[in-house]
Amino acid sequence: MGIDFSTSLMIMIIIILLVLYIFYVIAQCKLMVKAGEKWWKALIPFYNVFAAHHVVGMSHTWFILEVFCWITEFVLEVFHGIPPVLGLIFAVPTVIITVASEVIYAVRLCNCFGKGTGYKIGTILFPELFLMIFAYGKSKFQKPEKH
Repeated sequence: MGIDFSTSLMIMIIIILLVLYIFYVIAQCKLMVKAGEKWWKALIPFYNVFAAHHVVGMSHTWFILEVFCWITEFVLEVFHGIPPVLGLIFAVPTVIITVASEVIYAVRLCNCFGKGTGYKIGTILFPELFLMIFAYGKSKFQKPEKH
């Protein structure tokens, strides 16, 4: 009795995803170091988002809005008895805020690395891949200008 093909394939996929996730976490740590921050800030849930927003010069308001979105998503997921209209009233702004925050972060991150439109589009569409490119590449991080 051996392992069948589908089980072997699933194990291989899980191993590949785990390795990619490890490279991504290391990339987040390297990005923090390039930005002049402590590497461990990338490892603490929630704080890592706060720190990432901080290094690219985003307002703390965006972090607060994202926390509101996380709480809203959690509530909508857990409480299935919420009327659909009420769920929609909260879901639409949550999606808009989340997407806006991610786009602003991507653009600001590219600006910090001196990258142009192509990188900005790539970072918006494939953020994990481009984060690894920034972290493992030779690009230098430039602190954003304060307004």
